[in-house]
Amino acid sequence: MIVNLSQTREELGQRNRRLVLRQVLFRGPISRSAIAARIGLTQATVSRITRELIDAGLIEEGDAIADRRPGRRFVGLRIKPTGCFIAGISINVFRQDVVVADLTNAPIASRRLRFGSLDDAEAVLRETAGALDALIDETGLDRERLVGCGIVVTGSVDPLRCRLRSAPALGWTDVDLGETVGSRLKVPIFADSIPNAKNLTAHGFGSAKGLDDVSLLNVSLAVGCSLMLDGRLLRGPEFNAGLIESFAIPEEATGELRPLDHVAGGLAVVGEMEGKLSANGSRAASRLVEIMRDAAAGDAPSRAALHRAGRALAFAVTSIHAILHPEVVLLSGPLIESESYCAGVRQRIVELAGPEFLNKRLRFSHLSNQEAACSLAIFRALVEDDVSSPPAAARGAGS
Repeated sequence: MIVNLSQTREELGQRNRRLVLRQVLFRGPISRSAIAARIGLTQATVSRITRELIDAGLIEEGDAIADRRPGRRFVGLRIKPTGCFIAGISINVFRQDVVVADLTNAPIASRRLRFGSLDDAEAVLRETAGALDALIDETGLDRERLVGCGIVVTGSVDPLRCRLRSAPALGWTDVDLGETVGSRLKVPIFADSIPNAKNLTAHGFGSAKGLDDVSLLNVSLAVGCSLMLDGRLLRGPEFNAGLIESFAIPEEATGELRPLDHVAGGLAVVGEMEGKLSANGSRAASRLVEIMRDAAAGDAPSRAALHRAGRALAFAVTSIHAILHPEVVLLSGPLIESESYCAGVRQRIVELAGPEFLNKRLRFSHLSNQEAACSLAIFRALVEDDVSSPPAAARGAGS
């Protein structure tokens, strides 16, 4: 077999650049020596790569930072916000948005879309792509500096093929997410589920920054899960890791095992208030918003339904933690905006695992889907282009 050494060296150089950029993105401000120690490259190699990244406008030097050794200080490297730009699209039954952001995930412009119906997936994607294209024009940004677009959507997503496998709440099955948007924007398109994208966001920019073992539960009409171990998302066969709708938990009042979504998700709340589960995702989402609003205004039945669902979720939280032992469990999604629901979670967590678990292992994350979409684009375009298997150096570095 003939090996193309020049191509091999180029692939290695690209891989090393991504490793360095990953450290700056997730751990900056960080010194060159700290980067070298974390990813196993020489300081000379890291210095050369960081100079290339500075010249490319992706990172910049900041203030001096202290070294572990007393009296030593080094220049800290950080992401340059205006070096490039990214775009994002988020779609679920509650809302649909387009956004443009800088490399620190700070939004530059955003727009909420309103559809009469979400039934036609292709029509929704065409209109969304057009709205994002117009939003980019309105910002006046140089399109040559737009490096990618992230699409986050409810349901099961194949990120390799950029396809939605299924989204029961939307009624969508086997939808190509990348073709319509990519042909309009002419940039790389990256897609993933909302829980996975939120986990990446928390890891890079949010409440789990610097943590490599995180379980995230996104509590919407259904309950979605994302699992990060050793700094990498677990995806599993057919990208099914984190699909926990068949996870059965005991209903507190009766002890009967029931699907998680029907006990702890928004479907459970709507079903309790209406006496039945709604098959229409948009209708159920609207009703859940009404119930949450009523609870905030003091309506006792609404508050009680949300509180019971929150207590049920706590059982799933402690079960997942007992199996995976993540550093933290993050709770996110529309239901986390309900104080009644969160109070139920906290109360039952203390009963099941004690106050220390509540104070040290559980965090409520108010990340938006728009933030998640942009984080996905940043991560996939600049840091890691392989969603199936991590580079050995990255795995060993714990980054």
